[in-house]
Amino acid sequence: SSSAWPRECPGPCTASSPIAWIGACQQRACSSAAPEQTVVAMGHRVTVTYKAALEDGTVFDEGLDPITLVCGDPAMVMGFHRGIVGMAVGETRELVVAPADGFGERDTAKLGKLPREKLPDGAKLGTRISLGAKHGDATVVAITDEFVGLDMNHPLAGKTVIFTVHVLACEEVPRQERLVVETTVPGDGVTFPKRGETLTMHYTGTLAGSGAVFDSSRDRGEPFTFAIGVGQVIEGWDEGVMQMSLGERAVLKVPAAKGYGAQGAGGV
Repeated sequence: SSSAWPRECPGPCTASSPIAWIGACQQRACSSAAPEQTVVAMGHRVTVTYKAALEDGTVFDEGLDPITLVCGDPAMVMGFHRGIVGMAVGETRELVVAPADGFGERDTAKLGKLPREKLPDGAKLGTRISLGAKHGDATVVAITDEFVGLDMNHPLAGKTVIFTVHVLACEEVPRQERLVVETTVPGDGVTFPKRGETLTMHYTGTLAGSGAVFDSSRDRGEPFTFAIGVGQVIEGWDEGVMQMSLGERAVLKVPAAKGYGAQGAGGV
């Protein structure tokens, strides 16, 4: 029966006995078949080096040191993650990431101001300042006696970015550490959230073991609104929801390390 075939068997075998067949396949695998190579997929832990440049050739990140990240992690723009999917260890690829999949388009609604007295000490034109967890960072673009002009767009908003990526290592994340996104209703497949954007969504939180509901916006009759990718929600949400498109429904299976930790919070 084919269900008894060893996973390492490299192909069809003509041995007449299942036992002899298994032995022959194991020997053949050891002597002539290369192990199957893991290619990058969402949720894999990947070590890469990369260089990032603008279309005019200006390099803004040399990426001299390797970095290790989980594919899909919101610490990098989603266009980077989608671009490395399918790459093998040792492969180099150039990714051209448009603003929609990168640092977003420039948005005039993200221009604002603060009273001058709230400008942090030492800040000057061009300084990036923090506006707190709910609002992210902003660039100082004007200073007067009365107010400070701020640009809350990412400094690279509106720009196409070219990443040259080389994959050094790739592995599946251990099951207990793995974030799983299971789509139940597809979205539009085009409109994906970007870091810092405000999202509105319904959710129901249940415990994996018992299925007990510990929180639900639907029970409250009011959707939940938050900024994605800036730490307002648990890491599993920041990472998983970034992989969903507008209108999509999905089940996020969030490990403790990306949820409420070993100590828990609020009874979870």
